[in-house]
Amino acid sequence: MGRFRIDPSITGASTNNQSASVLASGSQSFKFRVHPNPTSPVKGSFQSDLDSGKFQKRWETLQDFDKWLSDEQRRLAIELRLVNTDTRSDRYTQKRRFVCSRAGTGGKKTYVKIHPEWTRKREGKRTDCGCSLIVKNYPGVSIVLGKYNDAHNHALGNANLRYTQIPKETREYIAGLLRLKVTPEHILHLIHRGVYDSDALFEGEFDGDAVAARTEFIQLRDIRRIEKDIEAETVRLNPDDGLSTLQWVRNLEAKGHLLGFKSKSDTPPPGSGLDRDVFTLMVQTDWQRCMFKKHGAPLLCIDATHNTTMYDSLNLTTLVVRDKWAHGT
Repeated sequence: MGRFRIDPSITGASTNNQSASVLASGSQSFKFRVHPNPTSPVKGSFQSDLDSGKFQKRWETLQDFDKWLSDEQRRLAIELRLVNTDTRSDRYTQKRRFVCSRAGTGGKKTYVKIHPEWTRKREGKRTDCGCSLIVKNYPGVSIVLGKYNDAHNHALGNANLRYTQIPKETREYIAGLLRLKVTPEHILHLIHRGVYDSDALFEGEFDGDAVAARTEFIQLRDIRRIEKDIEAETVRLNPDDGLSTLQWVRNLEAKGHLLGFKSKSDTPPPGSGLDRDVFTLMVQTDWQRCMFKKHGAPLLCIDATHNTTMYDSLNLTTLVVRDKWAHGT
């Protein structure tokens, strides 16, 4: 069934072959003109984007696009980061926008350098690169369309490899092995596949134009960093440090390990001599309590350390006793 648009400007008889008249009930008649192209696709729909010629990339399935994206990043040694996802239209199910990681995706930093005269060993990553990729999925269609601007304002290939991150799948692989208690040294050996243990590395002709993989340059410190993030999952109980501390207080209190706690907003206990804005957290586990009772009478040592965290004026005070072998406990 075609689409029609009423044109009130038409009066009387018309000789236009695109005009027609409809006799309604009674003697009243209506004049209207048939739209020249009643079946034109809605702007932003699959057919509209396909006919526009602006979406020069096409993949038959979403899996094909994912493979192309992985291959493109590997081929050019670049990163295309997702910066926006739109699902608010009935003309497409999803619209995603990727940009080159060297375009800068975090906005301008407000940090003021204390020593602006200092120079970095490596120049900054951000170059305001104009490379971008828009990908759209459509309802009832498995085909994926893409609008790709592949113009970069920086070197590609091995020269750009140091500005890329370890691939997500590799980080997940490393994290999985760490959770299985595999040592970081062995993980590094697995990732490099023992290539440095074999003379085959030096056999054959060297291809100077070949693009290396980011995983080839993973170091032990990269694996240690992932290991630290995993440990933080059990240490930092909330992204907000204040809420994380309160959760720790509740957990310690439930286990009977909490000796005392005062936040900066709590009123100091009577007779404590503490200032109103002082933060205090006192912890003693069952084993520490036992050692204190057993060896604390002859000698009790105290040690206070500052600058243990990012927060100023926060000291870590430790009570130490000596066991019968004169070792600290």
